[in-house]
Amino acid sequence: MLAAPPMDNLPNINHGSRLVELRRVMAEQSIDTFLTIDGVSIRWASGFTGSAGKLLLDRSSVCLITDARYADQAAREIRGTDIELFVGDGVEQKQFLSSRLMSSKTLTLEPDRITWGAVEALKEETDAEVVPSYDLIAGLRREKDPAEVARIEKAAVVADEAIAQVLHELAEEPTEIEFARSLDSAMFDRGAEALSFETICASGPNAASPHARPSNRIIGSGDSVVLDFGAVIDGYHSDMTRTYIVGGAGHSFEDVVRTVTEAQQRGCEVVRPGVKASEVDEACRSYLADKGLGDYFVHGTGHGVGLEIHEAPWINSKSSEILKEAQVVTVEPGVYLPGVGGVRVEDTVLITSSGFRRLTSAPKDSIV
Repeated sequence: MLAAPPMDNLPNINHGSRLVELRRVMAEQSIDTFLTIDGVSIRWASGFTGSAGKLLLDRSSVCLITDARYADQAAREIRGTDIELFVGDGVEQKQFLSSRLMSSKTLTLEPDRITWGAVEALKEETDAEVVPSYDLIAGLRREKDPAEVARIEKAAVVADEAIAQVLHELAEEPTEIEFARSLDSAMFDRGAEALSFETICASGPNAASPHARPSNRIIGSGDSVVLDFGAVIDGYHSDMTRTYIVGGAGHSFEDVVRTVTEAQQRGCEVVRPGVKASEVDEACRSYLADKGLGDYFVHGTGHGVGLEIHEAPWINSKSSEILKEAQVVTVEPGVYLPGVGGVRVEDTVLITSSGFRRLTSAPKDSIV
């Protein structure tokens, strides 16, 4: 087994500066007090990675609330910030939260990241008016700082190296499950702490389903194979799709693979700051339509990538978002022919001041 790459060569994440930005936006939006119980939001703002916590901010203070299971971990992960730590059981946490909310006129929550039951429970603990903010932390997370880009890029390298190691196995008649497990193992060997999602390995007619799960189907000569996979490094994801043909020239899908690859390139070339996300989708979709394949492109063209594998901005025909420098997104057109098979080509790309830079770079040669 290969040794995992060292993590100490990754730049430190400055959570203190994130808290400053968060307070600045709170002031702009006249937010009195903000509470999140969402693990991703808490990790982004504080560095705490435990599975049970609350983060409470007002104009002058910030407090992480958790239980005794995470006392040592929380203290370690928030070290160097001005975050106050409160550790207690459920009853003690309620009492502490109620006391801290006594002077708050409003309590702002992330409505898409909290359950109805949790909201109702909070209403019983405070006289503050509970109000929603859909885009407070999510808005700040759209653009990635250099430390985040470094982690996503390392996750992309892990995936690139893993597929290079195991690609030849497609010609050895594995089942879809066997190849997916081999690819997963190669990513873990190279230091992935987790998979970005369940690896997709779909061959032949199975690939006509965009989110097919690996099956016991044997991959044989002449099959086309869609592989969609990614690695996680220090919480940050990568995402890549390649389509391969096992066996050689003359396969009818070679033209489709070339067409989708060109559509993906055209979409990437549109990516730059100031462009509507819908324009990237249109670049891919219109090219496929010109080739008679537009009806078989049945999903959006891409999405943001970071602490979550799917996050804003969203790249589809209905998106009103404007792309910005330092966002990380995917470009992933696909064609799916029912009963026959499918093709998808995807890269994770960083939006730069003048355009884009691919973070995933595995070759797109389709013949194995």
